[in-house]
Amino acid sequence: MRYTVAPGHELLLRGDIGGFGVGSDFSWQAIGAYGFEFGTYNGIKFSGVIGYRALYVDYVQGEGRQRYEFDMLQHGPILGVSARF
Repeated sequence: MRYTVAPGHELLLRGDIGGFGVGSDFSWQAIGAYGFEFGTYNGIKFSGVIGYRALYVDYVQGEGRQRYEFDMLQHGPILGVSARF
């Protein structure tokens, strides 16, 4: 979901779920961010994003001594810059 606050400024809210036995048993992520355009140079638009992301993954493979299990929630700030040409 995107909400335009002003021209070149928007609030972003994204999320998804997945897994269900394909790759991982279960996974989800959620992102809340503020996106903004900060300039154009030689026809290239530069924009940035700052926000917070949470990612959960529940993954199991193998059995016995060969078993690998990953069940973790990771979260923290995000910062990004992009160029569109």
